[in-house]
Amino acid sequence: MPNRRIRRNRTENASKRGTRETLREICNRNFNVVTLINLLVMTAYYLIFVTSTTYTRQAYAVSLSTAGFTAGIMVIGCLAGRFVTGNLLSFFGCRTILCAGLLLYTASIASFFLADSLPLLFIQRLLAGIGVGIIGTATGTIVAYVVPQQHHGFGISLFSMSTALALALGPFLGITLSGHMAYATLMRINVGIALGCLAIFFGLGTLPAMQRRHRPLFSLNSYIDPRVVRFSFVALVTCLGYGCVQAFMTSFAAERGLSGPASLFFLLYALAALACYPFFIFMLVQFLRGIPRDLDESAYIDGCGTFRTLMQIILPLMKPSLFSAALFQFMWTYNDYFNSLIFINSGKKYTVSLALRLSLDSESVINWGKIMATSFVVVLPLILLFFMAQKYFVEGIATSGLKG
Repeated sequence: MPNRRIRRNRTENASKRGTRETLREICNRNFNVVTLINLLVMTAYYLIFVTSTTYTRQAYAVSLSTAGFTAGIMVIGCLAGRFVTGNLLSFFGCRTILCAGLLLYTASIASFFLADSLPLLFIQRLLAGIGVGIIGTATGTIVAYVVPQQHHGFGISLFSMSTALALALGPFLGITLSGHMAYATLMRINVGIALGCLAIFFGLGTLPAMQRRHRPLFSLNSYIDPRVVRFSFVALVTCLGYGCVQAFMTSFAAERGLSGPASLFFLLYALAALACYPFFIFMLVQFLRGIPRDLDESAYIDGCGTFRTLMQIILPLMKPSLFSAALFQFMWTYNDYFNSLIFINSGKKYTVSLALRLSLDSESVINWGKIMATSFVVVLPLILLFFMAQKYFVEGIATSGLKG
């Protein structure tokens, strides 16, 4: 027993030293500068994004759809900026493109105070979106070059956490501060953030040499890789709904008198995403690692492309792990309280979990018999679903990618 305990302590100490050394190698000067710039810019972007619709309706007395376009045009600009930046990085380098993006973003945010009409506001938002797109592409590319090759996955995950944190902070600060200060003051804060990012940029050290590819500047194939079109389309469809929620959440909450809870929506959403999604990703990745690469190679020899290999070989083998992830997600969504409280405006449409919670009133007599009976009815579908899918659920948790 003492020897086993000593070996365990040595293993834990070695693991801690390995983690510290890994973080020391990843979090170098350039990585910290770029990650901080990404965090500040994306926080300011989401802060503007969620408050644009409400400001436009109040300032120009336009319809909700027209006001929502001020947020949508920022997304269009962001997409346009990302679209052209990838190829421009090969010509001008990461440092030059990042500096140009920061200058464009700072100038566009400052030009808000000169936009005295709705068309000028649209142009200002479009240029701000383009600047964010350029900055996002440049910072992601720099991280890919400055993180050591053996720590690529961990390093890019740490960098991505800055975007997830901005997704929580930006909307939360935007909705909270817009209720306590004028929109012009909010934009002055954004100008200060942009100038701060420019100052931080000068702390960027020498960057590794970039692998330059000589592609035609005006050729469509220089900007679109056919291999990622399918996956990009999936990401587009997935993010479309959440973008709509972001654009109109402030106006919707103000009409319902829920500005306080709405300010917490994005914060809780980001925390839930950080808690749930890594779990699913870890579970699916561990399952995929159990699938031999020989299957991919055999499929490639037989003439299968990447997409066909995924659909006809990998996905059927992943059925147990996908069932497990779907079952967990269904249970968490089925018991959701916060989203139902915000979006459902009729008592007849309340979910059972929401009705149960609202029936527990400390100032009135609680009918525990009805509550326990309702709780049993609520749990019953989950129990039935588990027994129906338990075969795949147990396989997804306990087995690897292949049977036998």
